[in-house]
Amino acid sequence: MSDGRRGLGAGAFRGPGSAVSGPVREILRRIIEKGPLTFAEFMEVALYREVEGYYTSSQGRWGGGGDYITSLDVSPVFSSTLAKEVVEMWEVMDRPADFTLVEAGAGRGWLSKGILDTVREIRPGLFKVIKARLVEKNPHLRQPPAENITWHEDLREVPGPFQGVILTNELIDSFPVHRVVWRNGLKEIYTGYDGGSFIDVVGPVSTVRLTEYFRDLGVELAEGQKAEVNLASVDWIKAAGDLLEKGFVVTIDYGLPARELYAPERDGTLLCHYRHTLNDDPYINIGAQDITTHVDFTAFAASGRSAGLQVTGFTTQKNFLLGLGILEELKEPASFELEEYEKIKFNRELSRLITPGGMGDTFKVLVQHKSINKPSLRGFSFKDLSGRL
Repeated sequence: MSDGRRGLGAGAFRGPGSAVSGPVREILRRIIEKGPLTFAEFMEVALYREVEGYYTSSQGRWGGGGDYITSLDVSPVFSSTLAKEVVEMWEVMDRPADFTLVEAGAGRGWLSKGILDTVREIRPGLFKVIKARLVEKNPHLRQPPAENITWHEDLREVPGPFQGVILTNELIDSFPVHRVVWRNGLKEIYTGYDGGSFIDVVGPVSTVRLTEYFRDLGVELAEGQKAEVNLASVDWIKAAGDLLEKGFVVTIDYGLPARELYAPERDGTLLCHYRHTLNDDPYINIGAQDITTHVDFTAFAASGRSAGLQVTGFTTQKNFLLGLGILEELKEPASFELEEYEKIKFNRELSRLITPGGMGDTFKVLVQHKSINKPSLRGFSFKDLSGRL
């Protein structure tokens, strides 16, 4: 293997104002025992190490006091609008008397709870039969069972097969990824240690699945180009498809079709979120910063087909919400007096969800279906971009 330094100092091992973190100690132990780790293993420890990982600690991660803002933090209209699509899916499925809504990566549970509140209001019949299964790895966020809501640590704990919807919002981008580079062929970028810092180390691919991944996509990287491969997403969508007897999988995340994601001018999409700032160095603030990469929606959709999932539609969040009539939620101020400020604020927050060039275009929506004959959904009535996959 050959080294590719990132020029990091020893301080890279420390979270702000803290001793060397548990994830750092674990990563060092594994490197000392068996040599450089795949980046996927490094990322798994940094994000998901029990109790001490970024997504498993008791620290808040969302909103103004966290590291980033989600669509749920922007406006409650996000969940109420998605609820309309869940209702339509139930109706397309001929209103089954047993309907399950699974939210994987549920976090605080706000999305599912917002959907249920809206369903209770607009479709009492669905509310009577719906069961919400919230999947969340963080033990600090999982809650005791409540009315038609149960919490689970892993998707494999959810009883199945079932009829219903599996939903994720900004989950797939946080799965551990392999980092690769094209140097006279496909090579892998590992995480090594030089005695003072974590460094990038380039060597042969750790699994033939990486080579097969690009072969199946028909994509070849340019000489020197770096990229990430989310094999965990491939495994996840297959597991989701196997769990679903009949219904839909809804994936909302930032990402691109493969031909755009791996275009020669792109050199990877890895980003780290820390206190509302962005950087591309995963070897700092380990355990205290988020690490994400763009979703390859082409590979995700193709992998789902092996579990019986067909593409219903693919578009931007803006197009999806417009198709569902989000503009109908706008409130009309009677004046511009102070007492009408809340309506103006509500409208401004709503607009952020669909702003071109912002969240509205960055986030994409992929819906896949199983055991349903060519469903047509309102979410894709404004513009369906499935042809780009």
